[in-house]
Order: sequence, then C-alpha cells, then structure tokens
Amino acid sequence: MRPLHALEIAHLYDNLETNVASKALVMAFSQVTKTKKIRNLFIKGEELTYKAIEGYIKKLHDDNLPSPGLIDHLVTTSTSSPFSDKLMVFHKMDMFSMRVRNFGNSVAVNGRRDLALMYADFLKDISGFVNDAADIMIENEWIETPPKLRIEKIYLQSREYTIVNGSRAEKHHHGNSPVSLQEQKKLLLGTVAFFCF
Repeated sequence: MRPLHALEIAHLYDNLETNVASKALVMAFSQVTKTKKIRNLFIKGEELTYKAIEGYIKKLHDDNLPSPGLIDHLVTTSTSSPFSDKLMVFHKMDMFSMRVRNFGNSVAVNGRRDLALMYADFLKDISGFVNDAADIMIENEWIETPPKLRIEKIYLQSREYTIVNGSRAEKHHHGNSPVSLQEQKKLLLGTVAFFCF
C-alpha cells in the first residue's frame, strides 16, 4: 500500500483533532446532565469518538506520523451543568452533523480504499448518533418533527398505484378493488387536486 499523501494526512489530522476535542466535551456533558437518556447518548458519543480517534491514529502511525494526545484530563469532576440539556444535545447533534461534511471533504481528496472504508464506517456511526439526538430533541419538543413525505394509495381496476408527491412511484397487481369505480375516480381526482394546488 502506498504512503499517505499530503491531503490525506491533513484530513486525517483535522478529523483527529476534531474528535479529540469532541470526546472531552461529550465526556463532560455526560457528567453534568441529569437525564439518563441524554447521558446514555453522550456516553455513546464518547465511545464513537474514541473509536474514530483510534482509527485515525493507526493510519498516521502506520506511516510513522505523529498524532495529538487526548485532552480528557482537562475535564473537571464537577457535576454542576453550566448549560441546559437542550443546548448540550443540540450542540453535539450539530457538531456530529458537521462531521458528515468533513467525511465528504476527506473522501473527495482520498485515493486509498482503506481510508474510504474507514470513513464510510464512521459515517454510519455518526449518522446513528445524529438520528438518536434528533429523536431526543423532538421527544422533548426542543425542535419540530420535520415534514414527512405524504404517500397515498389509489386503487384503479384491480391495480394498486402508490402516489408519492404527485408522481406514480410503483405499480403492482392487487386483489379485488376495495371501492367502487365511481369512488375510485373521486379519490383519484381528489388526489390530483391535492398535488396540483
């Protein structure tokens, strides 16, 4: 395997520094939150960042390159939170979301399969964390539930059509038509009117 080139090294190092800071922060946040579900989220975030840190360090050390140390020792033993749970969860959700962009930038200049696979694995983990954080934010009514895709099914002459945002997405055979032909036409016209206006 060829040695890392300059841009690969730069992105590995940048991602490593980001994760080192993030690990200390989620460790501190898990220490001060009073909510068990949020504490578990932060502990999961700490485990994910540590996994990423180990991956980045290994790639750098394999090419005899230095890596920054952890800063966990800067976290105090305090259990008094200077921030609300809402702010802490939102901050980590936002910061972890930004890593998706960082992975995209890293993969764009990458030429090695092993790095691409590593970034893909971390992307899967980070996406799961962001989803869990968003669920907590929605559950506590700290953010609104995003709009969802409206899907309606229309039965016409024993075929089922799924209408997704005004376009026929799929078609397959269905048993007997569940409504009369007259009702089917009304439903179809109503659906067309809904998507047109």
